[in-house]
Amino acid sequence: MLRKYIQYARANVRPVLRGGTFDQEKIASLYVQLRKESTNSGGVPIAVRHIESIMRMAEAHAKMHLRDYVRDDDMDASIRCMLESFISAQKFSVRRRLRRAFAKFLSSGEDRVHLLLHILQDMMRNEAMYQTIRQRQRGETDAIEVLEVPLEEFEGKARERRIYDVADFCESHAFEEAGYTLDTRRKVISRNM
Repeated sequence: MLRKYIQYARANVRPVLRGGTFDQEKIASLYVQLRKESTNSGGVPIAVRHIESIMRMAEAHAKMHLRDYVRDDDMDASIRCMLESFISAQKFSVRRRLRRAFAKFLSSGEDRVHLLLHILQDMMRNEAMYQTIRQRQRGETDAIEVLEVPLEEFEGKARERRIYDVADFCESHAFEEAGYTLDTRRKVISRNM
């Protein structure tokens, strides 16, 4: 089965880099910072070919996911791989400083969880206000017990922030710890009040 998957990807998938699908400023900023750090640390000099390598790795990551174009998460994965390689090739005394300098490029997973939690909290807050207004219009005084947000709407809000896959987040400890549950059958995220 894996062989067929690889054969299909090689034969049929040709992801392309499009300007609007990934953050070009991030790549430029990374290049400038890498060049500066490589000259300061006396390590391997960074050249344009390293940036080209990042782009090829991003295309490979997109191909692995059978996508037609390269997205931000593909670019983030390739940047992370390149930086880990660059940092591990440096002297031990320089590694800690480099990890701090490139922290914004390396720690995207944790940031995504916080961003998704914020988006979900905002959506739940809006749903609570909507339910409260609706109850007042009907003259009901019962307290709201459960809030529900459609999964599709949450995925749409995440896509606006260039986060394309929320499945791992919905299975994460942070999601559960915040009191959210995912009903896959009804495709809603709920929270008890």
